[in-house]
Amino acid sequence: MSAPATRRRVPGIRRLLLTVLALAVVGGLAAAAYFSPVLAARDVSVTGAEHAPADRVAEVVAPLKGRPLLQITPGQRDAYAAQVIAVSPWIDSATVTVSYPSTLVVQVRERQVVAYAQRPGGTVLVDAKGVPFVKVDEPPILTPRLTVDDPKSDDPDTRAAIAVLEALPRDLQGQVVEIGANSPANVRFVLRDKRVVYWGDDSRTDAKVAALRMVLTRPGREFTVINPDVPTTR
Repeated sequence: MSAPATRRRVPGIRRLLLTVLALAVVGGLAAAAYFSPVLAARDVSVTGAEHAPADRVAEVVAPLKGRPLLQITPGQRDAYAAQVIAVSPWIDSATVTVSYPSTLVVQVRERQVVAYAQRPGGTVLVDAKGVPFVKVDEPPILTPRLTVDDPKSDDPDTRAAIAVLEALPRDLQGQVVEIGANSPANVRFVLRDKRVVYWGDDSRTDAKVAALRMVLTRPGREFTVINPDVPTTR
């Protein structure tokens, strides 16, 4: 009775030994990769930097070069990404990832310019979040002027004006040279031919667009679509 039992145990022991050996090999390979200079960071790739200086972005993560990629933790990558954001006011967000066998990838997301504003210190560009982020001598061509008392991301008038601007179809948006609000419910904008549109709040966009297209075919210099069911012209 003992001989068959022994024969049954031998294959089981062999499988166990093979499993242990396989795990040891895998563990050895993982350890080798963790410490191997072959998989160390040697190159830096910067993407998305159009206005921000890509060379300065690359310099931020330069201290990571030479370090095995497996040793660069997510927390360390996030810390370097935060430093990348500080490189330029154009940078809204950034991520640092690794690409095997030897590349650090810095993905930059720049701010989207939607308007400009005149402040005591000069002309500043305003992004889609309502943040005035960089001073310029001249705003980009076809960029509308934002006219609110205090342009900033937490200002209700700023948010309302930008929400309306961003919701407009591209053909109408391209005609806007100035947009402002004295309250979130009273957004108005000026078109390139100097006609003025009183829009109201940022609700019922589709209905207001349809009403505006209709009234713009009529004579007049001021158009009100606050109530798109009863648009007016004067």
